[in-house]
Amino acid sequence: MGAHATLCGIPAEQIVVYRHHFRTSSAQACPRCKRAAAVSTVPCGQERLHDKVLTAVPGPLRTRLLNALRNGAPIAIWVNGPADRVAVHAHLDHITDGAEAVKDLLAAHDPIGIARVAQPSGEFVVLLPQHTDPVIAWANRPGTWWRTLVRGVASVAGAIVGKIAAGSKP
Repeated sequence: MGAHATLCGIPAEQIVVYRHHFRTSSAQACPRCKRAAAVSTVPCGQERLHDKVLTAVPGPLRTRLLNALRNGAPIAIWVNGPADRVAVHAHLDHITDGAEAVKDLLAAHDPIGIARVAQPSGEFVVLLPQHTDPVIAWANRPGTWWRTLVRGVASVAGAIVGKIAAGSKP
């Protein structure tokens, strides 16, 4: 969906828009839009963020983030504004790698962009200051380790109960 119509030209007032990335493999994607998307000249969010991240200081986080963006990792949020007002979107309390640089940038009132790129085990937090290179941090997903632990315990408990019900010793 562009400013006023879909890729294949259906007027905006004739459709309902749900914001997500267009997937040509989706059963709901019309054939004309699939062809139009193949020749699209407007870079998607991942491409725009990828290009900005290329100027960040090289390192393992940057490499992992660039790979994630190349593979279509979802951008959970990308906001811009005064650092002290948009800082809440950085999830500072969950950052495990790069927290100090992030805190320093967010303490000011300077304009900044914050993008979070979702991954199964956490998310990349990318700070995009206007006049310096991007800063990349890593944040664990709150509760991820707990859900994994609970699933593991439930799985073991289920196996024991199944063996008991079948008449064998655990």
